[in-house]
Amino acid sequence: MHAPVQPDPNWIVGKHALMNVHARLQNGRTEIEPHSWRIPFQWQGCHYPDHDDEPFMLLLNSAGGFVEGDVSQFHATLDAGTRALFTTTASTKFYKCIEQETSREIVDILVGPGALLEYCPDEAIPFARSRTQRINRITMDESSRIFATDMISAGRIHYGDGEAFKFDSLKSEFEIRMGNRTIALDRLLATKPQAVADLQRLWHGAYHMATVFGYAPDLPHAIEDEVLGLVEDVEETQAGVSRIGNLVIVRILANETWQAHEAMYNAWQALRPSIAGKPARPIIKC
Repeated sequence: MHAPVQPDPNWIVGKHALMNVHARLQNGRTEIEPHSWRIPFQWQGCHYPDHDDEPFMLLLNSAGGFVEGDVSQFHATLDAGTRALFTTTASTKFYKCIEQETSREIVDILVGPGALLEYCPDEAIPFARSRTQRINRITMDESSRIFATDMISAGRIHYGDGEAFKFDSLKSEFEIRMGNRTIALDRLLATKPQAVADLQRLWHGAYHMATVFGYAPDLPHAIEDEVLGLVEDVEETQAGVSRIGNLVIVRILANETWQAHEAMYNAWQALRPSIAGKPARPIIKC
């Protein structure tokens, strides 16, 4: 398992959120235990909305957003044969950084042999003048199963006249490793004004970019065609699907938040029965 990350005595209270959790088999099901946490991360336990052995955990950062060099770190270990879903309570907001400090969000999850990880956070929103770094890393075994999503919005699209692509700097990385080998690396770097401006062209005028990763050692033949058909069914979205071995990657561009959410959910509908052995169902956050 991951060695729990220890807080640095020099961290300012409230500026550096930290959560270490461990999913293990107990009492005939997976149970998630907190090893340690540090505010503004809050531990609220987990629940079983599917009425089976897979717990859902809401990641609650009570700060409400990142300002001036705030950092959050979430570290999780899933033991062999466990099943767990992690999601967030709301979108992750990165506010302006007047002092030019960079705010950082780090997610590091280790998925054991035969374990199932479903990681479905809400979108990241870099506000005007924000400086953002995001690092997501999933390390798994060849026998693991994963469904993971990542979504970035261009800013507060419907605020006043809009704040699309007004952030100062955005570095975002999503890496999936199988043992010591990287099998997927999705990296977005926009650290200069021209690079930020170019994103709007690269996104074909869309305001939201979402990526879906699905892996299972026995993923059915041609399931990527089913995924594409369901994702393309959402209006005003552009989508593409790639498959490398048993890894399926979906890219989605959408004009509205709800369209990106619906497209990701449609991908989940197609992939979840094969990855998790059960149908997709809306995640109720309350």
